[in-house]
Amino acid sequence: MSGAPLDRVKALQAQLASSTDLNPLVELLEAARLLHTQVAAEPEKSALKALTLAVRVLSQSLVALCESRTLDVSHVTDIGLLVIGEEAADVRAQVARWVKEQWNTFVLFVHETLLVSPLPQVRLAALEVSMSLEAASSESLACDAGKWSITPFRLLVRTLLFRDVAEDVIDAFAESYLEVYDDVRYEFCRELARILRAVPDASARHAHIRSRARTLLVRITAIPTLDEHLNNFLVPHLAKSPGKKKAKTNKKPKFGEDGTGSDDDEDMKEAFANAPEPSDSEDDAEEVPTGRGRRTRRTKSLRESLHGLAAQRQAFAGAWLSLLLPASHPSADGMVIHGGALSLAETHDILVRLHAQILPHLPKPTMLHDFLVDCLDARGTTALLALNGLFTLIISHNLDYPAFYTRLYGLLDASVMHTKYRSRFMRMLDTFLSSTHLPVAIVASFLKRLSRLSLRATPAAIVEIVPFVWNLLRRHPSCMQMIHREWHGDHLALGPAGVEDGFDAHEPNPLHTGALESSLWEIASFGAFHLSQNQQQRTLAAGGDTHYLGSVTTFASILAEPFTQQKYELEEFLDTTYGTLFDTEARKTLQHKERAKPKAPPAVAPLDVTLQVPAMLPTKSATAEQAVRRETRKRLRHYAFPTQDADPSGDACARFWHLV
Repeated sequence: MSGAPLDRVKALQAQLASSTDLNPLVELLEAARLLHTQVAAEPEKSALKALTLAVRVLSQSLVALCESRTLDVSHVTDIGLLVIGEEAADVRAQVARWVKEQWNTFVLFVHETLLVSPLPQVRLAALEVSMSLEAASSESLACDAGKWSITPFRLLVRTLLFRDVAEDVIDAFAESYLEVYDDVRYEFCRELARILRAVPDASARHAHIRSRARTLLVRITAIPTLDEHLNNFLVPHLAKSPGKKKAKTNKKPKFGEDGTGSDDDEDMKEAFANAPEPSDSEDDAEEVPTGRGRRTRRTKSLRESLHGLAAQRQAFAGAWLSLLLPASHPSADGMVIHGGALSLAETHDILVRLHAQILPHLPKPTMLHDFLVDCLDARGTTALLALNGLFTLIISHNLDYPAFYTRLYGLLDASVMHTKYRSRFMRMLDTFLSSTHLPVAIVASFLKRLSRLSLRATPAAIVEIVPFVWNLLRRHPSCMQMIHREWHGDHLALGPAGVEDGFDAHEPNPLHTGALESSLWEIASFGAFHLSQNQQQRTLAAGGDTHYLGSVTTFASILAEPFTQQKYELEEFLDTTYGTLFDTEARKTLQHKERAKPKAPPAVAPLDVTLQVPAMLPTKSATAEQAVRRETRKRLRHYAFPTQDADPSGDACARFWHLV
C-alpha cells in the first residue's frame, strides 16, 4: 500500500504523455496537496517521492504549454497571477481560460505552500520549479525586443519578502540565480524597488519587509563592471545581444549658424522607424537627438537594458535607494509612516559594506548623502561606520561637506575606545588626517583629544593610540611643541594651585580648542618620560606615574625618545586585544623562567678502569692507599696518552696526573 500514491502519480503522468487530454492536471494538483499534507505530518520516503514527482510532472506540463504558445502569459495581475478574464462562448477561449486557472492554482501552491514547507528538499524543489516556469513563460514572450514574464517571478519575490522563508531557500536563490544570471538580477532589483515603493503601511504584516529585502540585496556581490561581464542569461532569447548600429560616415555633418546640427527629417524618421519596441520599464530611457539641438527620450528595450551596463547599474541603484530612502505614505489620521524599519545591527551591516559593495556601483552615489547624514546624527557606532561612506563621497564624488572635521572631532568620545569597531575607526581616522595640508590647529585638537581619551581607555586602545600620535607628530612637525613643553617637571598640576591647561575640552570646533598651547601630559602620565630617563641611567622606573601594565609604560616611552624612525605601521597595533596582551605577558614570563632554570651538565660515560693492586705492592710503597694512587696515575696516563713515553716531564697534561 505504500507504493499506491506513487503508482497513481505515475499513471497520471503516463495519461498526460499519451494523449492531449489536460484533465489529469487537476487530479495531479489535488494529489500533490494531499501528499504535502501527509508528508508535513509524517515524512515518509515513498510519499515524498510521489510528491516530488507530481510537482515535476505538473511543472513539465505547464512548461510544454508555454512552449506551444497554448498558454498566454502576457496579462498579469499586481501580485503575479494571470488575468483570467470573462467567460466566453468559444470553446478555444474556454480552454485557454481553464489553462490559466490551472497555472494560477499551481503557482499559488508552489509559492504559498511548497516554498515555505518544513522539509528542505521540498522547499528547494519548489524554488527550482518556480524558476523553470519563469524561464518557460519568458521564452514564450520572445520577440525582437525581448520580454520578461512577470508571472511567476513577481509572486516569488513577494513570497521572499512577505513570508518567513527558510535560510536555505534564500541562499539557493542568491547563489544559483542572483549571482549567476544577469537577467534574473536585473529583474529582481526592479521588482524589489517596485514593491518597496508601494508598501502601504507599517503593520505587523509589513514590519519585516525592508529587513528581508536587505538580506537579499547584500547577497548580490557579483556586480558587473564591464560590458563583457554581461554574458549569462536564464531566458535564452534575452541572451542575444541587440548589437550597435554603425554610424554613417559617407555624409559630413552640417551645422547651422548657432552651432546645432541640421539633419533632415528623413534621417530622423528612419531612426525612429528602426527603434526597438518599448519595454514595460519607465526607468530605462535614453536621450536621442532630434535635430536643431533638441533631444527627446526614447525608451530602451529590455534586451538593450540587459546588455547595457548603465541600465544594470540603474536597476541595482534603484533597489538600494528604495531600501535606504523609503517613501513615506500619509495615513488616515495624518501621521506619516512607511513599511518596516531596519534594525541597528542591519544598519551597521549596510554601513560596513557601503563603500566597497554599494557606492562603486551606483550611477549617482551622492543620492545617499541624506542617509549618511542621518546616520551621523545618530552618533555612537552608527556614526563611526557612516564616516567611511561620507568620506568616499567627498573624495571621489565631489560632495561638499565643509563641517566634516567638526563632525569627526565630535565623534571622539569615551565610547569610541570601547567599541568593537575601534580598530576600523582608527584606520579611517588615519586616512582622514593623512593630508599634510590640514591646519595645525585641527591636528593638535585631535592629538589632544586622543591623549585625553587614553586616560580612560583600555591597554589595548592605548597601544593603538601611542603609535597613532607618534605618526601624527612625525607628519606634522609643528605639533612637536606639545611634547617638549614642561610644566613642573613634565607634570601638569591641575587645581587652584596648579597650572591651568589651555585646552578647552568642551569646544566643538577643533580650530578653537587651544590644543596647540597645551601638552600631551596625559600620555606622559604613563611614565614615558621617567622610564626613558631611568633607562639612560640603567635603573628601573619608580612607581607612581606609570601604567599598571608595564608593557604600556615601556611602549609609551617612544614619545620621550628621539624621533629617528619614519613611521610606525599602524596595522601592527590595531588588532590588539586583551587576549593578545595576555599572551604577550605570559610568553615573557615563561621565557624568563626558562632562562633562570639551571641547566644540568651533560652525562659522562663512566671510565671502565678496574684496579687490582698486587699483594706485595703496599710493602714496597709504604701504605696501600699510596700504592693505589700511584697505580691509578700510571694506568690513566697510559689510557690517555698511549703513544707517549712514560716520563711525563715534557707534557703539561701528563704532569697533571702527578699532582693528584
